[in-house]
Amino acid sequence: MGDSMKIEKRIKILSMLIILCSFSLVSSASPHLPAAYLITGVPQYKQLNGLSCGPAALETMFDYRGEDIDQKAIADVARSSSSGTWTWDMVRTGHFSHLSKANGSFFPHDAPVAGFSQRPLGYASFSYSSDTFWWSELKGLIAADIPVLLLMKYAPNDDTGHYRIIAGYDENKKEIYFIDPWGRDQGHVTNPDGTVTWTMSDFMSAWNYTKYGTPHPYWGAIMMPWSMNLQTTDRTKSGSMTVTAQIKYPCLEPFDCSAYPASNTSAQIHLSSGMQLPANSHDIIDIGSLAAGKSATFSWKVHVDPDAAGSTITVSAGGLVSGAVPEIYWNGDQVSYPAYNYTDEIGGKASISIG
Repeated sequence: MGDSMKIEKRIKILSMLIILCSFSLVSSASPHLPAAYLITGVPQYKQLNGLSCGPAALETMFDYRGEDIDQKAIADVARSSSSGTWTWDMVRTGHFSHLSKANGSFFPHDAPVAGFSQRPLGYASFSYSSDTFWWSELKGLIAADIPVLLLMKYAPNDDTGHYRIIAGYDENKKEIYFIDPWGRDQGHVTNPDGTVTWTMSDFMSAWNYTKYGTPHPYWGAIMMPWSMNLQTTDRTKSGSMTVTAQIKYPCLEPFDCSAYPASNTSAQIHLSSGMQLPANSHDIIDIGSLAAGKSATFSWKVHVDPDAAGSTITVSAGGLVSGAVPEIYWNGDQVSYPAYNYTDEIGGKASISIG
């Protein structure tokens, strides 16, 4: 082995020791988090071809949070191509709503023209990348039942990019658990529940990738609807009750909660038969602006008929977010997709039954 190769090998070993030391310090500094945690119920969707790990990972994220979205439609929204899928398009696809059409042509016959047919609203969608291994924050997200989409190397010593979803960890065993859209990992154990087990050392080596638009090696993203908490008061003798809704535009550390403020935010109540709003009251309440990470609480007076037991009240809320994605080059110099700006409506809904 030449001197240059020996030096390079020593640098790699030193870098790994530094990361391992940092991991030990972070682990001991987070006593409030469990030493082991696995998010249950995360589905697995295999990618349609060797280039669609991004759309398949997004399908998993979407189905875990709500409706299952067709992977071909996701690929066109994410502008997937023979070059793969870029990180900024992954985040943009999380926002995709009835206000937008797909700008990709990977599966042109399935390209949606007014949001995904399965749901009209987009999700809160954020990404974060860093030069440091942000394990403490990542572990906190997992322990809060939030799967995180990661851009990694396909294998610890490989230079091919690949999207996976981290769904669990065990610090005592020094293991990480992934949902992998490729589903053909011969180097790691596939468990009966569909997760793939990696060692922490392999994870540290592989979560270190700087292509596909991320400026820093440790990239991750989350997508989820707005959280909704509905409560009702007891009915009075006249049959009236109050419905209170608290909505939250979710954003957690380490994501930049100033990135996508929601404007023109509103909430709407949807009543089953046998329930009515009082005269001169409105089913839609204007909230205005709502920053990511913030909450808003509002209420309606509702009259409930005596025979309305078992009926359902639904509240939906949403606001507009704007973003932009740059042009994508194919083979280094040919523009495959032009840059564009977008505005989408993101939000969520919840229902409650009347006893």
